[in-house]
Amino acid sequence: DLYLGAKIKERRLLLGLTLEDLAKALSLTYQQVQKYEKGTNRVTVSRLHDISLALKTPIGFFLQGLPSNHPLP
Repeated sequence: DLYLGAKIKERRLLLGLTLEDLAKALSLTYQQVQKYEKGTNRVTVSRLHDISLALKTPIGFFLQGLPSNHPLP
């Protein structure tokens, strides 16, 4: 959750978007996006799909660099 959140934030900042910009694109509050980025709340696959569309990047971007021995929940 922390890794995925960091990748979402990385891409958002790369595009020069604010939390509010991304939240509006996803029809969420900025607090919800902030929780995703901090890893406080889990991102579902369907939400990740929406985020990837809003951030104009393939879903695979968010998984790049994830260690192969990363424990799954």
